[in-house]
Amino acid sequence: MDPCELTPAAASAIATALAAEAVDQSYFAFVARHLDANDSTWRWCCGSNCDPCVERLGRVVDRARTALAASSAAPGVPSPAKPA
Repeated sequence: MDPCELTPAAASAIATALAAEAVDQSYFAFVARHLDANDSTWRWCCGSNCDPCVERLGRVVDRARTALAASSAAPGVPSPAKPA
């Protein structure tokens, strides 16, 4: 999902998820772009001890997807992709 096209609810869900996982807000665009991406195309760890690891970023994406699913009855909130 393009970060420029996010609803306020989606932006808030991402910001909250980043804070909950203690991931810097500079990863906001990464999370936004992966909300509706197929997990099998990006969700793998290379084993290089990256910080944050894609597994940690995946938890942020999961939290944001869960928050959006909980509020999906609200108008203008996109439905998050289901993990593959």
